[in-house]
Amino acid sequence: MDHSRIDSVRQYLQANDLDAFLVSDKQDQFYLANYTGDDGFVVIDSSQIFIVTDGRFFEQIKVEAPEASIVDVKEQSLAEFLCVHYDKVAIESDSLLTMDYQTLLEKNLTTVNADLVVKLMRMHKSTDEISLIKKAAEITDDVYVHILEFIKTGMTEIEVANEIEAYGKQRGAQKLSFETIVASGIRSSYPHGSATDKVIETGDVVTLDFGFVYQNYYSDITRTIVMGKASDEVKKVYSAVLKAESLGIRFAPMVETFGDLDRVIRGSIDDSGYGKYFMHGSGHGLGLVCHDYPIIRTSNDDQLESNIVFTVEPGIYLPGKFGVRIEDDVYKDDSGEMVRLTNSTTELQEI
Repeated sequence: MDHSRIDSVRQYLQANDLDAFLVSDKQDQFYLANYTGDDGFVVIDSSQIFIVTDGRFFEQIKVEAPEASIVDVKEQSLAEFLCVHYDKVAIESDSLLTMDYQTLLEKNLTTVNADLVVKLMRMHKSTDEISLIKKAAEITDDVYVHILEFIKTGMTEIEVANEIEAYGKQRGAQKLSFETIVASGIRSSYPHGSATDKVIETGDVVTLDFGFVYQNYYSDITRTIVMGKASDEVKKVYSAVLKAESLGIRFAPMVETFGDLDRVIRGSIDDSGYGKYFMHGSGHGLGLVCHDYPIIRTSNDDQLESNIVFTVEPGIYLPGKFGVRIEDDVYKDDSGEMVRLTNSTTELQEI
């Protein structure tokens, strides 16, 4: 348990005249209390830490969070516990079930929305956290090198996805970051084209988007390849996406906000003439979840500071034809230099 993180929560409580913080987000529970149970709540007040759950997790808590006091929900419900001890509680409304929230209201407990308090803390990564993300990223790089040798025309997208997932776990991955995307041919124009039984054919553009978790920290990578020779149009689009990604990584230390970074990346795609075919954000934070805070979009005024791990992932998707996306995991170090965590080649691969 990292006491500096708990202290930050307590400072927030004191500054906002709050009695306690009800932590319902599972990643925030792990981040603050090292609790990995899939049911229960963490409650932090000015002097104590409680985990409100049932007997399935008591022995686990003794190992993971020995400093926490256990509240057995079979003896006292969450709402009963909170209303006995506190008047005004911070909650994470984006992860608190409506049913649980309703029980708090019925007890006349005053609540304050604090969705981003811990998310903003998590946004800045420690050296240890970056090392874990780097290990997860190294697994994705190894898998990409392997899949370039494995993939052949005549295979189905699902066959390729299964190999990606199996090889990643062989390399030490804890689990997948998300459902692996293998989208070939016209389906590569679907930004989130999950793998199907479609057969990969000669001439297909193939989007490979996958990631792995290592000791609870996530990686995320996208590469686009061609089965056979790439057409001039494919080469042109690929070049435009790669240029946008490269500019984003190069200019990240020079901009102030994540909105500025989105404008750099999006501007490059606009200049290539494909602006209307880039319809998602330019990237996202990476950490205890794959799509972590912040989202890299024009409206985001969060400062692009050091030790925030994020993806850069421009894409161009031509309806009825094909799509290209390239994505890497990066962060700005304390000296202001950009560090790539994913390092597999971004050159167009013709298989």
